[in-house]
Amino acid sequence: MADKQDLWNLSNRLSTKTKLEILEKIFDVWLTIWNNQKWVSNEWYIIDLFAGRGKYNDGTYGSPLIFLDKILKKRIDKKLRENIKIKCFFIELNKDNFACLKENIEEFLNKNPETNKVVESQVYIGDCNEKIPEIIRQINNTPKNPLFVLIDPTGLQIKRKTVDLMVKLNNPKDIMFNYILEGVRRTSGVAKKRRSGTELTEKEIKTINTLKEFIGDDINLIGNDQKMLEDFVGSVFTSKGLHVVGYDIKYPDRNDTLYYLLYACKKPNIAEIVKDVYARQKEKILGRTLFGGKDFYKEKIFEASPTVINRKTLLYQTKVEYGDWTINHIVGCKHGCKFPCYAMMMAKKFGWVKDYEDWRNPKIVANALELLEKEIPKYKNYIDFVHLCFMTDPFMYDYKTKMIIPEIKELTLNIIERLNKEGIRVTTLTKGIYPEDLLNKRKFLETNEYGITLVSLNDDFKNKFEPYSAPYEERIAALKKLADNGLKTWVSIEPYPVPALDPQSADIERILNKVSFVKKIIFGKLNYRRLAEYNNSYCAWKNNEEFYREMAQKVIEFCKKNDIKYHIKFGTPLSKNESVNIFKE
Repeated sequence: MADKQDLWNLSNRLSTKTKLEILEKIFDVWLTIWNNQKWVSNEWYIIDLFAGRGKYNDGTYGSPLIFLDKILKKRIDKKLRENIKIKCFFIELNKDNFACLKENIEEFLNKNPETNKVVESQVYIGDCNEKIPEIIRQINNTPKNPLFVLIDPTGLQIKRKTVDLMVKLNNPKDIMFNYILEGVRRTSGVAKKRRSGTELTEKEIKTINTLKEFIGDDINLIGNDQKMLEDFVGSVFTSKGLHVVGYDIKYPDRNDTLYYLLYACKKPNIAEIVKDVYARQKEKILGRTLFGGKDFYKEKIFEASPTVINRKTLLYQTKVEYGDWTINHIVGCKHGCKFPCYAMMMAKKFGWVKDYEDWRNPKIVANALELLEKEIPKYKNYIDFVHLCFMTDPFMYDYKTKMIIPEIKELTLNIIERLNKEGIRVTTLTKGIYPEDLLNKRKFLETNEYGITLVSLNDDFKNKFEPYSAPYEERIAALKKLADNGLKTWVSIEPYPVPALDPQSADIERILNKVSFVKKIIFGKLNYRRLAEYNNSYCAWKNNEEFYREMAQKVIEFCKKNDIKYHIKFGTPLSKNESVNIFKE
């Protein structure tokens, strides 16, 4: 690590030069984009948490003067709207650096008085982790006031809680964050040492605490470098609805990453522009390759997409025949069913997802509970029950971890609890596994009805058409546990395959006997035209009408014999309108 004086000598610091060039280009883009957004306020903000001296030994501008100089040039070129005010907040901990920073800013403003017509700058001395709350109180925390944040520490001085504060702001924010991989790698080595049982010194214990304050309690401290970076980005940025791209700055003497210059923003088109800037910078430094220039480097840029979205509404009346009101608090589904999935086809049609892989990366509706609070009083008197979900899965299963996805489970349980608190009962349907939390009868109504989709017991069929859903037996066992504890359960045997797709499907009694404990069953056919369009093929099973009539008859007879209520879905033989209100009875 360079000493404090070397930090301001750029002669042998290509990494810092690269970072400054990138900052200048991206900030220019930021000013241009927001200047063209007529709907935003004329008060914008810049927060530089590790401002340094403002200038290097050779006169090269540091981040504070890059900001001021770029704003001035835009002003002179008449590329900034009239009456705009950009409030800049510069923070520096080191007393000597602070004195230099203050002097350099004053010198710049005195030489360029035109800047004062646009900029209002404040310089703070102290720990940014302590100063940020004071600064936040001085800005308009609204979606109409753009905010640019630069977090460029020399080590792990920034605390996770400080970054979280910035991310939670309502402002349209762009955050450039220097993720010091070298510091994370070094300190995580001490964490691994502790895991091995080695006794640590006081200094080493302090080192681990510093890492925890930087990276957060929810990140595994002994993971590999890439996994820790991905977990950090996911927890801090993408789980809050932000897109992230990262430029890997290399050591000067070896092909290894020193730090990542992360850029987090709300809009995917902005992330794409930054990604282009990063790729051009790579080409400038490394040159073209046999495989190309900018486009080659662009493919290798680190990027991560949001795992959450925001919506304007949540509760709505469904047109599904046996439904009433419904909530879809997730977009996408990890189960990746290939019947095909009607929900996925609709999501693609409306532009919510790009393709199958995008569909399999579900995004939570981050403001779901907030919307629910507003909509319950509005619709409560019109609701009989609320179904979770027709366009996703409320208890989604992660095939890799063999568990319900924690954040989806938590949100689903919160939604059910909130609805139940208002006396609104809930029906659910999943290809995942029900958590035992639902057994808590103080939180959840006993009138709720919990269902699973089960169309086969054939693992070969599952691997082909429901590749990432929960195993059939685990699905059934979790549902039976709810039933054994007095809760209402049901099964959806739909879309049911013909023998051409599942050789075992003619023996529907196997499925029925497995779920004989449930109170209700819904049965429906598979839409073969949709399957043919999706797979560019056609199932050769010609007598599906007669097959489905036979299967529906078996379902009806089984349900009557076992005192189970049933509904045969419209479009399937033997369907009757009088059973459509199966959940309203």
